[in-house]
Amino acid sequence: MHFLITVALHPEARPLIAHFGLKQDTTAHAVPIFHRDNVSLAVSGVGRLKSAIATTYLLSRVSAPDKIGLLNIGIAGHTQIPNTGPVEIGDLFLVHKIAEQATGHTFYPDMLVQVHLPESVLTTVDRPLDQSDGMEVEAGLVDMEAAGFYQAAAAFLAPHQIHCIKVVSDFLEVQRFDKAMVSHLIEQKLTDIDRIIAAQNTVAEASSDILNEADRSMMNHLNRCLRLTVSQHKMLTDTVRTYKLHTGKALPDLSAFTQTVVTTRQEGKDRFERLGQLLMVK
Repeated sequence: MHFLITVALHPEARPLIAHFGLKQDTTAHAVPIFHRDNVSLAVSGVGRLKSAIATTYLLSRVSAPDKIGLLNIGIAGHTQIPNTGPVEIGDLFLVHKIAEQATGHTFYPDMLVQVHLPESVLTTVDRPLDQSDGMEVEAGLVDMEAAGFYQAAAAFLAPHQIHCIKVVSDFLEVQRFDKAMVSHLIEQKLTDIDRIIAAQNTVAEASSDILNEADRSMMNHLNRCLRLTVSQHKMLTDTVRTYKLHTGKALPDLSAFTQTVVTTRQEGKDRFERLGQLLMVK
């Protein structure tokens, strides 16, 4: 499995480059890329647009998207008032919900990875926040990249292949970060990052085999009867795979969706949405 990592800052990248023994790819000109064996890392720069561009560029340079695990790693602020709660500088969180402040959109990485690490909501903003305006966002982490990263990644990969890992660097105190401190925060969490990668590799190995011939036959039948678009077919495949991985069960009876062929786009959309609700993991 090929693991791709995006970070915003060079100080975030340095401990990862050293840990994985990465070397700069001199053929990459649009974005700094570091690579070795089955690990590639891109340094995007700050902001959701730059993160989306770097993520897309990194993905464009590899093949076999079903064999990819994609990680966004970096520091983030936290809305907790300093010294008032359990969160401390240096704590690592897996992100289970990403909110994009500028648009109000939300995104949900599929938390199939079982590593027993704390999880958090994260809000992506377009300007640094300080404690005085921390109430503008949902309680939890705050960064400037994750929403761009996730939207770019989701255009190519299934949700269970995408993970966002953040280390708390501050409590929304506007300041210039010491580069050595940023590197130290990431370096201190390399063991946890290794655990996440190992768990994601296990999930990928299971997910590649989780769909049997009967499942694929049913999905092809649904594809014909519902006249799915390419995008909808990909979404259905991801949903079916997530259902089986989460529940450990066979698919429910979906034959009702194959009794007739839809004749209008709206009819197909309605049936596709009902199908998604039926397969939604509670």
